[in-house]
Amino acid sequence: MPGHLITDNVLLVYELTHYLKSKGNGTEGAVAINLDMSKVYDRDEWGFLHSMMIKMSFKRQWGDLVMRCVSTMNYRIKVNGDHTEEITPQRRLHQGDPLSPYLFIICAEGLSAMLQWAERDRKIVGIKVCHVAPSVNHLFFADDSLILLRARNGEAKELKRVLEVYERVLGQMINKFKSSVLFSPNTVSTARDQMKAILSVAQEKWGQRYLGLPVSIEKSKKKTFTYIKQKIWSRVQGWQEKMLSKAGKEILVKAVAKAIPTYAMSCFDKTKCLCAEISVMVSRNWWSQQDKKHKIHWFSWEKLTRSKKKGGLGFRDLHLFNLAMLVRQAWRLLTNPNSLCGRVLKAKYFPNNNILECQVKGGISYSWRSILQGVELMKKGIIWRVGDGSNIKIWTDPWIP
Repeated sequence: MPGHLITDNVLLVYELTHYLKSKGNGTEGAVAINLDMSKVYDRDEWGFLHSMMIKMSFKRQWGDLVMRCVSTMNYRIKVNGDHTEEITPQRRLHQGDPLSPYLFIICAEGLSAMLQWAERDRKIVGIKVCHVAPSVNHLFFADDSLILLRARNGEAKELKRVLEVYERVLGQMINKFKSSVLFSPNTVSTARDQMKAILSVAQEKWGQRYLGLPVSIEKSKKKTFTYIKQKIWSRVQGWQEKMLSKAGKEILVKAVAKAIPTYAMSCFDKTKCLCAEISVMVSRNWWSQQDKKHKIHWFSWEKLTRSKKKGGLGFRDLHLFNLAMLVRQAWRLLTNPNSLCGRVLKAKYFPNNNILECQVKGGISYSWRSILQGVELMKKGIIWRVGDGSNIKIWTDPWIP
């Protein structure tokens, strides 16, 4: 899947949870439910998958071809050196198959349609981060499911009915022990207890991350993103045990150590201190040898981060790379404002102007504050390509070179 879909999902989840934790849904409580599917790829009914492909206007010949790929597989289990008879499965998608995630998304489209129908009939009402923002009642990414609704018993019962229908027709099961809920602060305790009882979900706290990134940022940004440093350190320690040439170390630094923070840097601003600590860690590994862990650094890290044409090794300056990734997010919001993420952010932070006119204000989320850093850098290099001139503000927009 395209990387921007993942980052859009993370930014949306962060904005929604930030809104829930700060205000709630107006004067009424709201709840976010993080569903965990039990053995997600092992329970999918083939008949439902085929019906969904036909309903989504796939050609019947194409659907039959896909179903042959899914269903024509047999297994034999080796027990004490002997193989059992062939086992022919009657359901499941093959985990590890490149086609399976796409087929699961087609199945999940059925749940998405039922939730949309429920909202259309006003049985479920999603969450709005502000009055003019689009309503969001669910966010799906592969097998990660996030449901958002008002803290009302009627909506909880309707959600339970929808999930029971989905479980029955697809064969899926919701793991209620691993599922969790997050209530807004203005939700009264009786409503919390009633909704947890209806949905049979006991955990009222989320995990620390969603799709690998934190859903809340602590006051200490360095502490929040320490896990990135620890993950790189665990890889670096393994490298020290291998007899690698400088060329081998260069490939590992570029392909592993500098790639691990990329995903997080697409959404959040890392502190200069954290970027510097990671750079020091990688630099020490680069100069170290098997017999001497601490060796003289013959060149500064700034020289090593230069391109090879300029005499460096092309290592990334993490802080500058972080800013570049944030500029990329700002550019996407400027050029593609009609995405769901773009519409939510525009409604909340710049409803009457464009992203280039936004300023840092109090009460904004950390993800939006990070994107605004990319906006400030983008302003230094952006310029209008003049067409008929109808949209250009001649006194303020940068249209003259």
